[in-house]
Amino acid sequence: MKLASRLAFLILPLLLSGCWFQNPLTPKGSENLNTWLLGEWQHKDKKGAVSRALVTPISGDLYRVQVSTVTKGGRRDYELEAWTSRVGNSVFVTFLNTKNAPNLPAGVHAFAHTQMLDQNTLRVRKIQLDSPADATSFELRKEIRTRLKDGSLYAEGAETDWKRIGEVYWSRDGQTGAFEPLRYQVPTPGEKPGQLGRVIR
Repeated sequence: MKLASRLAFLILPLLLSGCWFQNPLTPKGSENLNTWLLGEWQHKDKKGAVSRALVTPISGDLYRVQVSTVTKGGRRDYELEAWTSRVGNSVFVTFLNTKNAPNLPAGVHAFAHTQMLDQNTLRVRKIQLDSPADATSFELRKEIRTRLKDGSLYAEGAETDWKRIGEVYWSRDGQTGAFEPLRYQVPTPGEKPGQLGRVIR
């Protein structure tokens, strides 16, 4: 399903320039989260619009992604959940919109590929899929495998680079202790964090 939504591209370059689907790529909790994705991230597009994404853990295999985008038209906020989805040897992120927003209904999914260029730079690439919005998870994975083989999964120039501007951490049992970014800690599946905090650069 191809969507040409200029508004969506402006409000959330991380993934809204791609396609939305009714079903996830894989179920929640099928893979551990990548702690290097945790933190506060910022992206600025060519027109000066600034997007920020705060990525925190809900559990050892589920992220919460809070996105705010500021343009000349004002600010918009979005709430998503995300988890790691493996298709063959390739790893993607499934996003679930959890709150109704303009042109963005709750309950829809999008997929992206993430790559750490260095410890403070995250590249996000949208993926091209022609499957219908109601395609099953199996059908979505099948198309991804096919496109990976023929090299058509990623559109040219369809990536955005995000800079880490803050860290997230948690303190257990109310004891802060020495500061250590959460991305250095390896969670266990199903583990839930204690009190969350963040430090902005």
